[in-house]
Amino acid sequence: MSYRDFCKRHMDGPAGISEVWAIALPMIISSSFDVIIMFIDRLFLGRVEPLQMAAMMTGGLTAFTLGTFFMGLISYSGAMVAHLYGAGRKKDCSRMVFQSLILSLISYPLMLALIPIGLASFQWAGHSPEQIRYETQYFMITAFATSFFSIMRVPFGSFFSGIGKTSVVMRANFAGLVVNFVFAYLLIFGELGFPQLGITGAAIAVAASSAANLAVLAFYYFRRENIEEFNIKQSFIFEWPLMKRLLKFGFPSGLEFMVNLSAFTTMVTMFYGYGEKVASAVTIVFNWDMIAFLPMLGLQIAVTTLVGQNLGRKNEANAIRATWSGLKINLLYSGFMLILFLSVPAYLVKVFEPSVPPPDWNEIVAMAVPMIMMMSVYPISDGFFIVFSGAIRGAGDTTWAMIVSGILHWGGALYAWFLTHYLHLPPVTAWVFFVLLFPLFGLTFWLRFRSGKWKGRNVIPEEDEVPPSGDMEPTPATQRE
Repeated sequence: MSYRDFCKRHMDGPAGISEVWAIALPMIISSSFDVIIMFIDRLFLGRVEPLQMAAMMTGGLTAFTLGTFFMGLISYSGAMVAHLYGAGRKKDCSRMVFQSLILSLISYPLMLALIPIGLASFQWAGHSPEQIRYETQYFMITAFATSFFSIMRVPFGSFFSGIGKTSVVMRANFAGLVVNFVFAYLLIFGELGFPQLGITGAAIAVAASSAANLAVLAFYYFRRENIEEFNIKQSFIFEWPLMKRLLKFGFPSGLEFMVNLSAFTTMVTMFYGYGEKVASAVTIVFNWDMIAFLPMLGLQIAVTTLVGQNLGRKNEANAIRATWSGLKINLLYSGFMLILFLSVPAYLVKVFEPSVPPPDWNEIVAMAVPMIMMMSVYPISDGFFIVFSGAIRGAGDTTWAMIVSGILHWGGALYAWFLTHYLHLPPVTAWVFFVLLFPLFGLTFWLRFRSGKWKGRNVIPEEDEVPPSGDMEPTPATQRE
């Protein structure tokens, strides 16, 4: 087989690399914009004070963790939209959006009720009083303002990812990036007559960014051509068959999201318990970890979308092919990140050097450099986890994913506690043993995918279970876009 034939075999055709890439690229760029927002804010705060940079990470993670269950539940509407769209049921796509909007409005006050738990977690982790003060400032603004805009934008973003129009999500995230950069620069440093607010300014910037993101998504959703194509005017109806399926498959997905992130937050706080210098070093490391991990979540969404659309068309073979195409793309990116972490770790740390380095900056660097080098162990295993978990969730195997992923993540959290608080290993040594755990995550989900036990879930209700809208005939299930 010639090289050209080899490339065509993997690139061309339904569910090939080209089709996956067309959906994945805007989502990868969108996820990269999210990374850049956090990266810029932490970079700005690092120039002000490394402790504020560390506090932004823990404060933001804690606030985000409080909403993860609800966001995970609601975001599963994207997989359901993909199934409905693949089955040619466009009117039910918009009805699915309305069901998820109902859940968003219900979720926000429930998220606010969890605020006392978030505030108490800073004390439980044993952070210093100054770090807790910064964490609280960032946490409160994020919990009240950012969370509202974030939870309300999930249904719209899930809709566009589900139908494969991921460029709309990219434009919304770009708007959020621009707004964040402007607000962060003005408010963190106090430029152009604005007050210098430090970490409070960073929190306001993220809230404004999320609001801009929501505005763009809503604008595109309610454009005339979209309203006509998906019969949106007739979609504002509570539909129990759709809501029931969203709760059935989205509940374990949301619970998994919450359990995983709470475990990850616990892992981070275990290392923060070493003190402020280690907290600063670990924050620098996780900033680069975000660049390795979060953009690939866009690829996960593409895999979930294509698996859902093809299963909606009853085409299982293409659902499998889309998964393997996603893995091939991920391996290329993961290999690049592995080389980056091994070749220039000192430069990656230097990016975060404050304009006036603190007295202990050299100690922070001495810990952060080997930690970044050790991160090269798991980009490829992360790729396996991201792709195969996306395929399994897209197929509706969410209960298994919730149970197993929760066990793996909380096992990792307990392992981090064992290394740091029971064995009392030096920070870098504990980190080495910690990252060696992550290949197990990708291996487990690969074995599940290979077993085929994720097949055969009926994610969406039958068409006759959902009443047709008053002025539009039901779309035939065989209709293709």
